[in-house]
Amino acid sequence: MSEVQTVLVEITGDYRSGTSQKGNPYCMFEGYVHLPNRPYPEKASFYAEKVSEVPPVGTYRVDAKLSVKDGRVTVDVDPRNGVRTELPSLSKVMKPGQVA
Repeated sequence: MSEVQTVLVEITGDYRSGTSQKGNPYCMFEGYVHLPNRPYPEKASFYAEKVSEVPPVGTYRVDAKLSVKDGRVTVDVDPRNGVRTELPSLSKVMKPGQVA
């Protein structure tokens, strides 16, 4: 039995939405994923069917689910299923022009 890996995801509040060529609604929202053993977070996009599914701006603890699809290992991170933390995002902590 393996342990579930969790990662922190900072949701920015930025998203784009529309209708696909097949006529289905979609929404892509942005966030930054803090990966283990990486010094900086990685920007990523996440899928939501509706804008109302986009999590509020904040930092979330999210399970990283491993699976095999078409013979390849994939990692799925869905902030909509995450738990909001009290950790502030760096953009809220640092003043404009401040260097860490």
